[in-house]
Amino acid sequence: MELSPLARERLEKIGALSEEERARIKLSGELDRLLSEYFTQRLGCDDLWRRLKAYKEEGKGLLVREAQRKLLEAIRLGDSDFDLKLKREAILALETLKEESKYGDFELGLNQLERLREAYREEKERAFNHLKQAMQRKVELAARQLAQQGKAVDVEGSVEANVRASQEWRDFLAQHERAYGEKFEALMAGLKELI
Repeated sequence: MELSPLARERLEKIGALSEEERARIKLSGELDRLLSEYFTQRLGCDDLWRRLKAYKEEGKGLLVREAQRKLLEAIRLGDSDFDLKLKREAILALETLKEESKYGDFELGLNQLERLREAYREEKERAFNHLKQAMQRKVELAARQLAQQGKAVDVEGSVEANVRASQEWRDFLAQHERAYGEKFEALMAGLKELI
């Protein structure tokens, strides 16, 4: 792992790293590269599992837990279905490498997370469509008035732009993000405890 000049300078002030710290930094870098390959799909879930299994057999089983932690921390409420599936598969696959597997608990927690994500998206979409319908009438009226003056208006584009710029939408988003963010954080905390 290449350190920045500032990081090297700070390390020099602190003192030399112990052999254990150097090994931990090296392993962390190797894990980051593995996960990077997984996220960019140069490495499949089975390959990631095999590599981490090999580390475990070498006595570096802590990497399994660290990989799961990093995969969990990469999950976002707004993730696409594909991104969530990618992270979910890896988390569950790695759970099978543990001596005391909590696979069922992880699966349950990830299912709850998926349902929360779906409710988050559906509620946001419903609110946007509701505001869009209310705005549609106003924009159509304004478009008719402008058409009488010989000016054309993109009604659909104007409706969406007006909804996104409205205070009502911004207020909804703030409340929506806060409410779902709290639920999301609670679920994530529970999942992290399983690691």
